[in-house]
Amino acid sequence: MIEIECLSRRRFLAMAAASAYMAQAQNKKHIPVGLLIYAVIADWKKDFDGTLTAVAQMGYEGVELTQYESWTPARAKDVRALLDSLKLKVLATHTEPEFFLPGDKMEAMIELNQVLGAQTVCCVRGLATTPTGIGYHAKASSEPDAWKELTDVLQRASETLKRSKMACSFHNHAVEFETKDGVRPIDILAKSKDLVFHVDVQVCRRAGTDPGAFMKQYLGKTECLLLTEGPTDANRHAPALGKGDTPGKDVFATAESVGGIKYYLLTHGATELTPLETVKRDFDQYKLIHG
Repeated sequence: MIEIECLSRRRFLAMAAASAYMAQAQNKKHIPVGLLIYAVIADWKKDFDGTLTAVAQMGYEGVELTQYESWTPARAKDVRALLDSLKLKVLATHTEPEFFLPGDKMEAMIELNQVLGAQTVCCVRGLATTPTGIGYHAKASSEPDAWKELTDVLQRASETLKRSKMACSFHNHAVEFETKDGVRPIDILAKSKDLVFHVDVQVCRRAGTDPGAFMKQYLGKTECLLLTEGPTDANRHAPALGKGDTPGKDVFATAESVGGIKYYLLTHGATELTPLETVKRDFDQYKLIHG
């Protein structure tokens, strides 16, 4: 009788564990995976439609478009029609800094993003205060006052974009994670209430910051991780995703528990493969690593 009771109890516990696992798997939020188009920019410029078609066929769910700011609304409508036919979403647009300043450029940028159906408008670099106003990113922009000014600009832009049902994000480079006079620019930017971040995993790590620690410090503010890998070899080629030193499982776990992640983006520089072959390989690697 005791053996039967023990067996029944073990069976019950096993069934309960299996049920819990199945419920967890069913409740796990799906995180879309997109491609930062800059990774295939040469192909994109030669064959716009063909490149986007190839990206969709690989299994990518969306893209972050780049170099779109000069498009007309008519051109944006044509691109949207193509993307819709391919079932690709515009997760974000890779946008130059001057378009976040109030004025005609910003109004035109918002119109294009609305046509494209973009979820987020991403500022791709810092803004340096110059004699002619706020301009292009430079090392000089590591001055705290310049970053405070940028934070104010992006907070106001966030409020404007929110009214159009879009978020405002910032794409980091190494300089934002470098400490100067006891201050990191990224910490200044993080004081913006509505600004979110697109964190390049390897750039963050090579600048001396653990992306997991950053996400835990600023809960819910990492909308996207750019899943880059490293270190680079003698030819400055980065390894395939999951073949370098990134602690992928830990990064994913943190991003999906406290980071605020809404989607992942893959991107890659030069490799021994073609750009399209590289991003296909990395997407296949992502599926193996993330599951």
